[in-house]
Amino acid sequence: MKSSRPSLLLAASFALAACTIQHEPPTSSNATSTSSGASSTSSGAGGAAADPQVKAWASEVVLGTRFGGIDQVVRWTKSPTLSVITGSAADRAALDELLPELSGLIAPLQIQLVADGDEGADIDVHFTDLASFDAIGQAHGFPIVAGNWGYFYLFWNAKLELTETYVLLATDKLQGADLRHFTFEETTQSLGFGTDSAVFADSIFFADGADGGDAQSLSALDRRLVRFVYSNTQPGDGPQAFGAAFDAHF
Repeated sequence: MKSSRPSLLLAASFALAACTIQHEPPTSSNATSTSSGASSTSSGAGGAAADPQVKAWASEVVLGTRFGGIDQVVRWTKSPTLSVITGSAADRAALDELLPELSGLIAPLQIQLVADGDEGADIDVHFTDLASFDAIGQAHGFPIVAGNWGYFYLFWNAKLELTETYVLLATDKLQGADLRHFTFEETTQSLGFGTDSAVFADSIFFADGADGGDAQSLSALDRRLVRFVYSNTQPGDGPQAFGAAFDAHF
């Protein structure tokens, strides 16, 4: 069984809002505009900690949830288990590549892959058709925002520690590079990175309006941010604590 979680009433009284993130896959025209905007990422190369744009980007990605209305760090404090609930070997190829990288970034924690179909895992990943999203959400107590082909939902406790997360990927809508991008993005965000940003086009967290990005891997800044959050912040850290940690350690 999954870890216990409060009822919706208790969740409201303890401000334990769950978070959803929605993305539309990029069209060919959006992909073109993303490529042309790649030059904006150059400022995020060396010396990132001294760059106020990088600090603002990091705060945006970490201290927010697109629909949850929270401005604190939310993350795992234990090594989460992950199960692919549905999906073929081809569907999960990018996930199998990503998980060792993420485990290295959140060390000493690690993502522990368990048997497929184990709904007692902390992170449930569904490679499925879009029409199944509603039923999955209803079965596990979270809403689905229509029109999203890549989706994640987070649950956390009163200490702002993640307790369970869900990743849904519509394999009847996403294939090839698009499926890889959204697998990387939604799975990484299920570690507590709740908000997209329009700052760096090569970031896995990039989104700008209808352009949901097309990065095929975590950027150097993405990797640095994940490692920083899991090494130097605690659940519940707000803007002041996050900013101080960033200045000292990023």
